[in-house]
Amino acid sequence: MGNKRTNHSVYDRENGVIFGSLTGGTDLMEGIIAEYAKYNVASGMLTGIGSLSRATYVYGVDGPDGRPGYSDPVTVDGPIEILNATGFLCRNDEQAIDMHLHGLFVNKQGQVFGGHVLPGKNPVLITVEFTIKVGSSVEAVRSFHPELGFSVITFKQGG
Repeated sequence: MGNKRTNHSVYDRENGVIFGSLTGGTDLMEGIIAEYAKYNVASGMLTGIGSLSRATYVYGVDGPDGRPGYSDPVTVDGPIEILNATGFLCRNDEQAIDMHLHGLFVNKQGQVFGGHVLPGKNPVLITVEFTIKVGSSVEAVRSFHPELGFSVITFKQGG
């Protein structure tokens, strides 16, 4: 029989690190969140590398009112190499898993670009390997703060 690869991860509880891999066709953020959810942890710091068939992100701009804002979504067709993906996993106000992810990418012309990665719009090309350093006693919640105009993560000492 064939040796079909699937998304997978393992949790090194002693060192508080989840190691994982995503396969082609899986969305980058949705796949990592699904692996993270298996372990019922409260927070984590993420890093990863791999390849995408398409990258979609936004970057910081001046908003119409002069306050910071985001660009319109930018989509770059692949193949795309992820030079570095880094971010945080937490909960939102509804206690659903949330991720804040930034990526640094390079396309087939050697152009480097990146920004704030958007969920559901970054399919893996071949594979993505990632690690999540688990915050075993840190609770992280991402909430919208009207005075800032953005969702931000608040960290506090947990159980």
